[in-house]
Amino acid sequence: MSIGANIGSAHAFVIDTKGSPKIRTDDGNFEMVFGARAHLDVHSFNNDKADPAYPAFGSQVPDGQPRSGFNFRRGYTDVTARFYDLSFKFQNDFAAGTFPGSLREAWVAAKMGPGQLTVGQFKAYRGMEELTSSNEITMMERPSTSSTGIYAGRQWLMGVGYKGIFADQLGYAMNIMSLTNLGMPIKGSSYGGRLFWVPRSQEGDTLHFGFSYSVDTEDAGSLSARVVDIYGGRRGFSQSFGSAGAAAGLSDNHSETTWALEAAYAIGPVNLQGEYAAVKLDNTHLLEGAQKDSHVRAYYVQASWFVTGERTVYRKERGAFGKPKPSRKWGAIELAARYDAVENKDQSLVENPCGTGTTRCQVQILTLGVNWYVREGVRLMLNYYLTEAELGNAGAGTPNRRDSPSVISFRTQLSF
Repeated sequence: MSIGANIGSAHAFVIDTKGSPKIRTDDGNFEMVFGARAHLDVHSFNNDKADPAYPAFGSQVPDGQPRSGFNFRRGYTDVTARFYDLSFKFQNDFAAGTFPGSLREAWVAAKMGPGQLTVGQFKAYRGMEELTSSNEITMMERPSTSSTGIYAGRQWLMGVGYKGIFADQLGYAMNIMSLTNLGMPIKGSSYGGRLFWVPRSQEGDTLHFGFSYSVDTEDAGSLSARVVDIYGGRRGFSQSFGSAGAAAGLSDNHSETTWALEAAYAIGPVNLQGEYAAVKLDNTHLLEGAQKDSHVRAYYVQASWFVTGERTVYRKERGAFGKPKPSRKWGAIELAARYDAVENKDQSLVENPCGTGTTRCQVQILTLGVNWYVREGVRLMLNYYLTEAELGNAGAGTPNRRDSPSVISFRTQLSF
């Protein structure tokens, strides 16, 4: 529905309530869009049983935390506005705690040359799944190649970014940021960039390749440069894969360096997607008194299929996929599966960057999902996680340590 008004010829504007509420002028030079989202989750955990042959960890430890039950995952409100070539966005998550720590995006942007310059708090330009909206991710949680894993806790950063698209096929982005959120002291640093190539971008036939690189250097009081994977969904169990600068010594290098590859292909109602990331963490542990680096690898492969025939939408300005509107009155059905793995390759009985004192440090997750898009702005999600955290053994004659919980999670998602 649109409502027109004219307060003098220079101030004609339209209020549009179709989809997200909008206020815009007739001349197209000003537009303001209001949005909101609510994600309510419920989880049921089937914890692994402790084996008396080895020390319990993960789900085997009765920690008293009520992991099963309801979780108000997100409660966003946001406003985005454009005035000529200048735009801004302000987004707050009321489910995330107190202000200003609850702020997600708070930036001002302007067209500059062929691209857009952004200043404020926003997502660093990293992998494909990291940059996908939480309203449009296929599974309830992102994989280990995102801030759920290798960029642990570093999703929203403060700084400057520049991005654009060349020849409608080659996307580029770069950022220089502080390793902090709004409300924190300006400390630490992060810089990097992303390139992606889209040789085909027709509806139902989209091919995407991408590469990203970043360096996060922590400082006292900044966010940590570390890798922590959470298995079993948002309220699952944490496994550390190392922290930069954790080893005491002469060097004060506390950096995490990451390069990542991404590929995706959407053909008709089927979407195939995967990413691989290699991480170097500086000075994570000591070996014979000397500081040593360690290396983490993370990857996932994911496939989804719209049983009802809808075709995945490609967001070229973001270099990531979104979700289509249901084509039937009763909605759209999507089936999905993802295999996700992360491992510190240097973990051993001699070197111990994970701090477990064991031969391995690995997490694997198989997620099966069903999504029902009831109508535009309403989605119901069901995920089933089969997980395994493996620490190997503590020496000859000791058993391998594994934690294998399973989890069922359900989400009610409302947004506009």
